[in-house]
Amino acid sequence: MPAPIVSIRPAHFSSKAEVLAEIARDDLWPVTIHQGAFPAAPLHCHAEPVRIYVLAGALRVEGGPRFPPVWASVGARVDLPSGAPHTVMAEAHVVTLVAFATSAATAGLPQLAIPSGTS
Repeated sequence: MPAPIVSIRPAHFSSKAEVLAEIARDDLWPVTIHQGAFPAAPLHCHAEPVRIYVLAGALRVEGGPRFPPVWASVGARVDLPSGAPHTVMAEAHVVTLVAFATSAATAGLPQLAIPSGTS
């Protein structure tokens, strides 16, 4: 069975208030992250779904051969389903609001190896 794939919703929101309302509605745990430019990590997945809202800057999101690199800019929502191979990188400062289940927040959201035959 193929692994789930990443999805990007460009222009999904226009304010941080909209993002926070959506996160509250879906009962997720938000964390705001400010990062300078950073390289892509090796392709990996997580046991829990992750949702990324781009508040400033842009992320390059890649999901392996089934999801070639795409840039997600301000206003985009990136959905990383549980088990979806992915990596992200930024060429400049980026601010994201990352939302995940409380259980994932307390577990530290470890990166998992991609199961063979699913990429």
